Amino acid sequence: MSFKRFLAVFVIGVTISVGFVFFLKLKSREFTYDLSSANKALPPVVPRSVEIPEEIRNKFSEVPQKPTLYATIEHGSPIDSVFFSPSDPTLIVSRGRDKSIKLWNINYTSEPIVVLKGDSISFSSDGKLLAICGLRNGTTLWDVETKQQFVSLSSSSREAVFSSDGKLIAESIIGGIQLWNLGLSTQPTKGRMLRTDGIVKDLAFSGDGKLLSAANRVSGKVDIWEINGTQAVNQANFNVKDDKDKWVESLRFSPDTQNPVLAIAANDKNIQLHTPSNWDVYTEISAGYVNDIAFSSDAKTLVSAGHNEIELWSVDNGERLLTIEGYSRWLNCVDISADDNFVAGAGNDGVIRIWDLSGNLYKEPTISSDVVKLIYFLPSDRAPQPDIPEKLDRLVQNVQEYYADEMERHGFGRKTFTVEKNTDGSTKVYLFEGRTTADYYFINTAKKVKKEIESYFDSSKNIHLIVADINNVLGNISSSIVSTSTTPYTIDYTEDVKGIRGGDIIMTANHNGISTELLSRHLGSTFGLGHDLRDPTHLMSYGRNPKQLSKGSAEWLNKSRLFNPNQTLYDVHTSIDKQSTLYGVMKIQVKDIDGIHQVRMYIKPTNDYPPPGYEFNPNPEINKINWERKHKGKDFVLYDYITLNGQDNATVEFNLPKFSMNLIRVQTIDGHGNIVDREMNLVDDKESSISKFIRSVFQG
Repeated sequence: MSFKRFLAVFVIGVTISVGFVFFLKLKSREFTYDLSSANKALPPVVPRSVEIPEEIRNKFSEVPQKPTLYATIEHGSPIDSVFFSPSDPTLIVSRGRDKSIKLWNINYTSEPIVVLKGDSISFSSDGKLLAICGLRNGTTLWDVETKQQFVSLSSSSREAVFSSDGKLIAESIIGGIQLWNLGLSTQPTKGRMLRTDGIVKDLAFSGDGKLLSAANRVSGKVDIWEINGTQAVNQANFNVKDDKDKWVESLRFSPDTQNPVLAIAANDKNIQLHTPSNWDVYTEISAGYVNDIAFSSDAKTLVSAGHNEIELWSVDNGERLLTIEGYSRWLNCVDISADDNFVAGAGNDGVIRIWDLSGNLYKEPTISSDVVKLIYFLPSDRAPQPDIPEKLDRLVQNVQEYYADEMERHGFGRKTFTVEKNTDGSTKVYLFEGRTTADYYFINTAKKVKKEIESYFDSSKNIHLIVADINNVLGNISSSIVSTSTTPYTIDYTEDVKGIRGGDIIMTANHNGISTELLSRHLGSTFGLGHDLRDPTHLMSYGRNPKQLSKGSAEWLNKSRLFNPNQTLYDVHTSIDKQSTLYGVMKIQVKDIDGIHQVRMYIKPTNDYPPPGYEFNPNPEINKINWERKHKGKDFVLYDYITLNGQDNATVEFNLPKFSMNLIRVQTIDGHGNIVDREMNLVDDKESSISKFIRSVFQG
């Protein structure tokens, strides 16, 4: 046997032996849960086996409280509407798809108080009456206290709502809306008939009862009347369709009598907020699928229900305050109690879930956003490192200093990102106790850790630096970055325009620490900075010693929300449209009334030799092989950028790259730090033969 053959056999034998020992080592561990994949369900709770001394625990901040499930109610069929009593938060009424209407006490959920029939249901403003509507039986007023029918109105109706002062009822009937004057008599008197086009789906009175709004399900038309006693004047009407085929899913007035807001949830996954006097849209909340909405009693919070979750939004600035999960199917309806302590959601599974909000932080006026939050993740069989809060504080301060130095070097002053602080000025570190032991988190660490944390922390508006105190399976004693990800959200569902805000960085917490440059680069990714391979010294390059923030990156961060706290959130998002790709130039039109700060083009290089900023290995051949195997044609990298200095409408031109895949990404940041990107093709599939020929000639 030749020496080379012997050496090859020897190496193979050693490799197999090491692998077998490693396999036995893994098999010998007592795993408490499936390690083969990141399971959708959370792992079973394993009680803490290592106590945390009080003096160590006091160094950390407590994890924010989340809503607790107060009660569940089985209605018996899919549920289409649910309402709390305006006067008694313990009373709730639900209507099933089988037309059953049930009144419940949330403290005694085994049996309903009463069972009725109808096509829709609503409470009077004082909670004393229920309006039960039906296409066959019309509207019946039902006394909650006596549990008796009070009076009947028309012979056929779809929906009825009470004004806030209880003096009027607006009833949706064939041909329009019938007003009824309740007054002080036992028999309501018929008022004016308001004509509408088609079928009215939603009715809503303003908080002072002076405005009435109605939406047409089919046409998308919304009418608003000004109510004065028994008189009604059509004040405005508009169509939510605009240039899109959409309709109204839900419509509500805020209870604010001084500054009424009309919220309209359409089927285009946006909630529009309108204000008088012209009722134009002053902002949109990109909420995803929404079937129903409701306002809190102080008009500061908007609640929405849609696909598997309830969300709470700030009416003041559009922030998502809270997400309540725990649903496996569509939510059709939602309501919040008059004291704002409970929120109820129900849908196709036929179960009303009532959540206790009384101790939740969403009510706090100083909810922080656009900050870096530090979370120390501790498995149940680990003791915390006693000095970890101080270590993380020093690490974050060093990274802040790095960015401040680089921003100052480029002429932007000592700007740096914002970190959540304690009252003494130190970095706030949350202690998050994992549900189970460290063994469970060895495989698919990022997915499993994030799964537990996301129920308590919202990464859509902050960056979470999650430090997981686990050893990896190889026993490495140095810290490392496990994963870095931004939090994208869809802005335009027809054009596939996405925004970026917030994100997660997950790193292990071992003894050797982590370099300032490495964490700076990963934070840069969550700030919206992509790979920049134009120079190996750039922070966002693959250079072996990246030290500098490029001029373009510093310009970008100068408008970043993380570097400019307390910016307005409401935003008309940037539109990005390709104009042409002829003559070796790609023209892109960008529009944003907030002013566009910078436009970036990212490409996927396909050339065999890596860009000059890629220095994975000092050996050129190894560097080239690694590029071809791992990155060639796979990663988006910065090709060029243009600074617009606040223009609200511009056509930018980029020279077409020679070594690139057809797919590119265009990314923008506006004057308020809102980031938008869109992926598009350099050459469309439907491009004409003539334009292909011209482009090929001029591109060479």
